[in-house]
Amino acid sequence: MASPQCIIKETDHSSEIFGFEEILNSIEAAIEEPDSDRRSNIAIIAEPFSGRSELFHKISLMCGERETKILLNRLVNDENFWNVLEKSGDLVLVDNCHLLYSQKIGGFERLDRFLNAASSEKLFITTWNQFSWNYLRFVFPLERVFPVRIELPKLGAAELEKMIMATCERELTFDEEVAPKKKEWMELSEFSVDLGLFKRTLKLPVPRIDYFGLESRIKEKVWPSKQKTEEASVEDKVFQRLRDYSDGNPGVAKAIWNKNVPEAEGVIKPEVIIKPQYKIDLSYDQAFLLYLLLCMETVSIDELKDIVDSSSDVNRFVRELERTDLILFENGLLSLMPEALHSIESYLKSVRLV
Repeated sequence: MASPQCIIKETDHSSEIFGFEEILNSIEAAIEEPDSDRRSNIAIIAEPFSGRSELFHKISLMCGERETKILLNRLVNDENFWNVLEKSGDLVLVDNCHLLYSQKIGGFERLDRFLNAASSEKLFITTWNQFSWNYLRFVFPLERVFPVRIELPKLGAAELEKMIMATCERELTFDEEVAPKKKEWMELSEFSVDLGLFKRTLKLPVPRIDYFGLESRIKEKVWPSKQKTEEASVEDKVFQRLRDYSDGNPGVAKAIWNKNVPEAEGVIKPEVIIKPQYKIDLSYDQAFLLYLLLCMETVSIDELKDIVDSSSDVNRFVRELERTDLILFENGLLSLMPEALHSIESYLKSVRLV
């Protein structure tokens, strides 16, 4: 059974997840709890591209045939969702609950209806966009309806490496960076002295001291325990840079990797992994559209037009945003460019939309 807004079927997500094993174990324990009175609704909260839906898919596989699984991929606007919800069993999984509302007058009725349905004896396991959750929790009783809240952790360099290696179909070779030559703490320069009486110029060596370099050398000798005893491998440096530049977000890390490491490239150096840089300067209307995308993750132009002020030229704003490389318009749907996520978040915080 399916509709444009609501899909009840298996997806093509990989069943392999990285870094969420403990979370999966805790959710499994909650599902297997024999006392239904002790079970509490669960909200899995994370930013876009964080592996939220992949974890959801793994949970659904763990549940087998016992659950009613609802995967939302567009704003809910028809009755199919409610029909499925009404006929669901005692275990209900709903992915992307932030697609149950839109920021307009009358746009919260679906969410309110869903929260009423979730306030029952059934166990609801749900996923939410972090920015939508932070907005909604101040005006709706989300924390009462979902007393167990799980915020997905950031992945470390080792976990990102496992993720990249698991999907890489070619052998990777890592090469050392060219180490910069250590600057000497003392250098000799020539100082010319004019000996007019003898009609000669005498050049004298004069020491020039780099006091910062000297201080570093002294610290190395006096406090050797504070220095690194073991150099990180080149491979470790590559994935640590990937972790730093993606902030541990797996989807962002994949985007940075795919952009910086061409398929044909055989040797990978740490400096190949480059931090995405975006200079963002938008009008308020453009910034608000970007904020809606951050909260909804996937939306059509018509859906945006239904949310924003009718006087706004949404088509023009979208074209202008496309030119900034912040968003992607594909198959009639708008979404954020993964590698731009954290730049967008920082900008929207600066204009107080987040």
